[in-house]
Amino acid sequence: MTSATCNSKASKLGKAQVSVILTVKNEERTIGRAIESVLGIDYPDYEVIVVDTGSEDQTVRIAKQYGIKTIQVNASTPGIGRNVGIKNSSGEIVAFVDGDCYVSRKDWLKTAVGLLRQKNIGGVSGPVISSSQSTYMSKVLLDVFSTFFAGAGSASFSRYKKQKELKSLPSANAIYRREALEKVGLFSEDLKFCEDTDLSYRIREAGYRLIYSPNVVVEHDWKVHSFISLFNHMLKYGAGRAVAGKRYHYLFSFFHAVPSFAIICLSFLLILSFLYKGPFMYATVLLIASYIALAFVSALLATYKFRDMKMLAIAPVTYILVHTGYAIGFISGLFSRDVKSPVRRRV
Repeated sequence: MTSATCNSKASKLGKAQVSVILTVKNEERTIGRAIESVLGIDYPDYEVIVVDTGSEDQTVRIAKQYGIKTIQVNASTPGIGRNVGIKNSSGEIVAFVDGDCYVSRKDWLKTAVGLLRQKNIGGVSGPVISSSQSTYMSKVLLDVFSTFFAGAGSASFSRYKKQKELKSLPSANAIYRREALEKVGLFSEDLKFCEDTDLSYRIREAGYRLIYSPNVVVEHDWKVHSFISLFNHMLKYGAGRAVAGKRYHYLFSFFHAVPSFAIICLSFLLILSFLYKGPFMYATVLLIASYIALAFVSALLATYKFRDMKMLAIAPVTYILVHTGYAIGFISGLFSRDVKSPVRRRV
């Protein structure tokens, strides 16, 4: 299927062929279940492609057992693997699912393609929920991460009840028009994080809309399974977010710098309170007490939302680790020296 065919007015996406791409690395624990969930989709015409970006375990061997197209490539960033998948696919709709995600509903593609038939919609996404196959800790950490106090409304883990327009689609659960991808030049290949945010920005700038549907669901069998792995994940994500903002100015927002600014202010207040006590100590205590109060109120709301009393103990710690890890990572990313020249892309 050529690009010209994808842009044909005669098609109108009525019976659109879809390419489902799983970009994976070291996913031997989940890749089989992920592929089976995709193969079980109720849709008349779709292909499944696995792009392995350098696995050192049994991921490739397991994927090949299913008889689907499996491509191996050395990729230093997610965008490289995703672009290889796009270039080796034929569908006028291109869908992405991660190797540790499972499609929850058989009508996943039907629902998404139905929305993509509407005018100027370039991409569709939906909830990324915790998997029943996950360990309890992994599941509860992802649930806590989906709350506003942890995720700040991030599209990656938000679980809205109604259809709405988004600024960004998470690559763990994203379905695009091929014409939109090709128009903006595919994924950036120099970003280790936020490549999906960058792509979403350029698609919207090209005049397309991005839509969230509560019925386009995938389950995420998150690798984060402990407080330590959560903190390390947030360190890397924070650094990646800062680097992305330095490379592409439109990805930088002062909102993303708030946790880092708060950490810096608190550090100065702590130093001043030890040196001068008085009002600085009161300000420090007030700031910390306010944060702890917000964390526990948010934990109560999460406990009620998910009907899990254990969240009263887990959620406050999770919030602290998410915010602290992200803040430290963001600061380190701002001062890192690994900024490269942006990869040239069509606009």
